[in-house]
Amino acid sequence: MSEDRATGWALWIHAVRPVPELVDLARQAEELGAAALLVADEGIDRDLYVTLTAVAGATDHLLLVPAITNPHSRHPVATAAALASLEEVAPGRVVAGLGAGGSLVFDPMGLHPPRPYTALREAVDVIGRLLDGQTVDHEGQFTTAGAAIGWSPGRLPVAIAGRGPKVERLAAERAEVVILSGKAVVEVPEVVARLRAVRSDGGQTPGGPVVIWNPAAAWRPEHVDEVRSHFAYMTVDTPAEERRALGVSDEAVAELRAAVHRDGPQAAAHLVPDAVTHRYAIVGSRDEVVARLDQARREVRPELIAFSAHEYTAEFVKETAEVAAEAGLVAATDGGRPSLPLHGVGA
Repeated sequence: MSEDRATGWALWIHAVRPVPELVDLARQAEELGAAALLVADEGIDRDLYVTLTAVAGATDHLLLVPAITNPHSRHPVATAAALASLEEVAPGRVVAGLGAGGSLVFDPMGLHPPRPYTALREAVDVIGRLLDGQTVDHEGQFTTAGAAIGWSPGRLPVAIAGRGPKVERLAAERAEVVILSGKAVVEVPEVVARLRAVRSDGGQTPGGPVVIWNPAAAWRPEHVDEVRSHFAYMTVDTPAEERRALGVSDEAVAELRAAVHRDGPQAAAHLVPDAVTHRYAIVGSRDEVVARLDQARREVRPELIAFSAHEYTAEFVKETAEVAAEAGLVAATDGGRPSLPLHGVGA
């Protein structure tokens, strides 16, 4: 990314409302200048690909990003077919969002993947080959036998999300897009610089991968509480050494895990220490959040800053667009299309 490239904004939703309501929000976000819509892939929400297909039919230029699909709750062959189908509906707007997955999606399904990073690495390769029209035999963390998607429109840009160093390296080497979420705010500039340094001698995306960063911004007290509820399950998935540095004991993690899956993340929010929220989120008054976002975009220089949908209302989307503008984030340009170097660059 060049020094003078502007940073745009995106909306990140969970499919926790009826699909028609989510479509209305996506349409409004596009009209107000959002460049992309990220939709979480949680097995207990409305189906990710049904939601994205409905959004695709109601919008014109939003990038559509699964955020994120893992190789366990969805078999990579099924994921490749879903992505290829979505690309038929919204050509040039689909990004293949992949990740290792986490407890929020795995625990309700009774899944305990032994090697999630290895499975992700294999999935990136297998899904890419399937979208490229190849016949794939694979034996590893999952199996494919003569799998082929002969009707696929072709490879798609890959987005990889994850919090560990191995996933970070994989994203830098193999993906056109890196999705950052749950990272310590003060560490993000160094993380992004490291990601882009991997590509300094060439790679999938010259100059480094496109960075979509979700700093968990919240400027209303009720939204800060909602951020805390998300950190309830993210804290469970945080590496043990990092948790302990924040004063989160193994006993506290066990209590968090039980509360999340017994009563839901919101009921467990009060168990998340302030130290976690302050480290991983940009929160405060609206003026404070705007100032910190403005500073962060200058230091990090991401292509997009993603805002979590703390409310699924037209008023919230409008307010988000206003905060984005106040923080110096630009509306999608280039004739209404986001000016991001994605499609046309091989996955």
